[in-house]
Amino acid sequence: MRLLDKYNRTSLIATCFIIIVAGFVYYFTISYILTRQVDKDLMVEENEIFDYVKLNGRLPQVFKSEDLKIKFEKIGNEAVLRKFVDTQYYNDLDQEMEAGRSLISSVRVGEQPYKIIITESKVETEDLIRVIFFITLGIILLLLVFLLLVNRLVMRNLWQPFYSMLQQIKQFNLADQQAIAPLNANIDEFNDMNREVTAMSKRVTHDYIALKKFVENAAHELMTPVAVLNSKLDNLAQDNDITVHQSELITELYGVIGKMTRLNKSMLLLARIENRLMPEQVEMEISEALREKLSEFQGLYQARGIVVEAHLQPCHVNMNRDLLTNLFNNLLANAMRHNHTGGKVIVDLDASGIRMSNTGKDTTLDEKVIFQRFYKSSESDGTGLGLTLVKEICDLYGFQLSYHYADQLHCFTIQFRA
Repeated sequence: MRLLDKYNRTSLIATCFIIIVAGFVYYFTISYILTRQVDKDLMVEENEIFDYVKLNGRLPQVFKSEDLKIKFEKIGNEAVLRKFVDTQYYNDLDQEMEAGRSLISSVRVGEQPYKIIITESKVETEDLIRVIFFITLGIILLLLVFLLLVNRLVMRNLWQPFYSMLQQIKQFNLADQQAIAPLNANIDEFNDMNREVTAMSKRVTHDYIALKKFVENAAHELMTPVAVLNSKLDNLAQDNDITVHQSELITELYGVIGKMTRLNKSMLLLARIENRLMPEQVEMEISEALREKLSEFQGLYQARGIVVEAHLQPCHVNMNRDLLTNLFNNLLANAMRHNHTGGKVIVDLDASGIRMSNTGKDTTLDEKVIFQRFYKSSESDGTGLGLTLVKEICDLYGFQLSYHYADQLHCFTIQFRA
């Protein structure tokens, strides 16, 4: 949920709660005030009765109107508690029961006490309360809608520097070596955040350049002594005085140097992938590239009697061409290295992905460790980085890599699209 929507939702819930509580308080307050006004009117009528009895020595005539009724009842010498009560009375004009407010009191005329019941209609009072309440509620709701709209516009304008900076962060690319542009906003917090993000982007860019130079220098410096070793071995191999045993040792050294060269290249490639130091990626059709790689490996497969079945359909991916070549190399080499003589390799390629299946050991492999760095079987003469590189390349481009064992085949599947 977006921050602005979260803020508006929280504000709306809090405001509605406050309006509901305030509405109840307002309603009962208005009701209390108007009820007290009715009570004052009833007391005025009571005082007029007292004045009339005091002046004339008798009760006034029983008075009835649409909104007011006065009733007298003879009572004994028992005391009458003076009180105000809410009641219902019959309206003769409308011929229906209506809400009213009564004052119960007493008066003595000569030696005879009377109970006085003065009832005034509350219909107009309740109507007035409802009118006041709904008018006020309508004004509050209109004000609430207005405030929400104004608040949304104001908040969107206030947060514009943040969204501008967020867009720059999304577009930030180390390979471009372009720092985040400074921001001049009228909000101190956004300016502070922009300064920190800008400084961080500069530090990251500086570290990226330093790391890139280190990897490039390491690739050059590490290959130099390997080239010297190869040159010395070539000179030694051309010596006519070497024995058979020495020749075998030289052959072993060639193998060790070759493995060291592959290991060095793999480690440097891993470093470049993990630190996102790869060149730009391009959209390309990969079935032909895979077909060429199969042709390159055909001689190696035939030497071990491995049969290759290829089912290649057109497929387009967006990635670096060198990494695609490395991906195919490691998958095909892994299928050959962990196969047995007379086995088979099945390659399936379609628009959704690639699946590489090969015969081998009759037991499933542990998917938790086969993609780990330097993991390899005891019979393998590889570097232990082949599947690690495959996994890193897949992670780099968001491909889904999985392994399963079925029908005596070890299957590695790469899904280019979910």
